[in-house]
Amino acid sequence: ANTGRMLASALGGLFIGKMVDRYGPRILLAVAGGVSSLAIMSLGFFHPSWWLIGAFILTGLMGIQGQAAFYTGPSVAKWFVRKRAKAMGILSMGAPLGLMIGFPAVQWIISNYGWRVGWASLGIAGIVIILPISLLVLRRQPEDIGLLPDGVRSDDIATDNHDQASTAAVEHQWTRAEAIRTVVFWRLTLSFSMYMFSTTTMVFFRIPHFIDNGINPGLVAAAASTAQISLILGAITMGRQVAVVGMERLAGLNTLIMGCCFLITLTTNNVFMMFAAFYTWAWATNSVGALQGIIYASYFGRQHAGAVRSAALTTSMLFAAVAGPLAGYVADVTGGFEFIWWPIVGVLGLGAVLLLTTKPPIQRSQVEQLSTT
Repeated sequence: ANTGRMLASALGGLFIGKMVDRYGPRILLAVAGGVSSLAIMSLGFFHPSWWLIGAFILTGLMGIQGQAAFYTGPSVAKWFVRKRAKAMGILSMGAPLGLMIGFPAVQWIISNYGWRVGWASLGIAGIVIILPISLLVLRRQPEDIGLLPDGVRSDDIATDNHDQASTAAVEHQWTRAEAIRTVVFWRLTLSFSMYMFSTTTMVFFRIPHFIDNGINPGLVAAAASTAQISLILGAITMGRQVAVVGMERLAGLNTLIMGCCFLITLTTNNVFMMFAAFYTWAWATNSVGALQGIIYASYFGRQHAGAVRSAALTTSMLFAAVAGPLAGYVADVTGGFEFIWWPIVGVLGLGAVLLLTTKPPIQRSQVEQLSTT
């Protein structure tokens, strides 16, 4: 079911990105959230396995995938330039905060009323939360309401606040067709696709792996829940991290942190190492997710952020869709995950090198100037 959802996201994302650029996320996210919520609610009433797979595929086609990345990430990129890293960090806190509140609530509902009511409650919560926020708050871009990025007013251009306005306004805008013709786009996309492939091989299997290695299930659950603290800390400080380290270097360093997480997971033999694995996982996963939105928008501009970002996410989803079944197959054949997780450490190392050595793309006008000098 989850593989089907990822493949459907890869397909739907190609169209969603362009529509977000043209129409904004307001109506699109409301429709996607409503349809996906109804699909989730239906799982409380219809129980065949084919229905479960179909519901997951439908949510994928709607682009509801990881903080609704097809809708929210590009939209935030359009609203912020100078403050983009800080804004993306704040956005990335949405999912962990939702999990911290939602997991205990859903578990309580399931324990007291059963899993059918649990599914229905999730769907109702989606409608109640997503639809009002989408329709009442979201807008396509700041220019639609007389602003410039970072909250600068158009009038500021002619006043003493010109520095803020100019900082917010100047970015070269690449179309998707132009972006995908650059080596830089595919270098970034390959790096992040390798990262998503790597993490997907572990995300479904790390908890049973720890339990199989003798770690108390209660302590595993405690580590999984408290690891959100690490994630939130990274999100809050994202703007400062980017300012001090640089977005490419920070993405590379967090990819190396994920490699360390794999090493810790593979060699865990005590509770301390298990907690360290969960905390490094949470920090790196959330940071890399936010940094993707920052880097693509900074390299290729905000005007076509949805289309450019969706092309990259579609590629990453295709990698991720293969990862879970492959990891499960390797574990079934070999009796463990070592034969896939040890090579993954090398994959993450290569991805980190690519990110650490990536430079912004050169505009065609700059190339022409260089060729004539």
